[in-house]
Amino acid sequence: MLKTRLAKIDRFYPIFAVVVLGIIILIIFTLRAIFTAVNTASEFDPELGVPSTKVEKSMLDSVLDKVKNKNVPSLRNTP
Repeated sequence: MLKTRLAKIDRFYPIFAVVVLGIIILIIFTLRAIFTAVNTASEFDPELGVPSTKVEKSMLDSVLDKVKNKNVPSLRNTP
């Protein structure tokens, strides 16, 4: 009578399969996070394009006059 024995699986292959599966899951989550960040960064907020600062011309002119007419102390030559 022929009796066949089933080959015993080495411990290497189940451990290898678990490690490969873990790496694949890690890669999937990493790529998902990267593509979500790229998608979020590519969204444009329309409120950013609207200029919201207003400069009063009289205030700007007074500041420029103060800067232009400022007395700069001169350096003295000391003996």
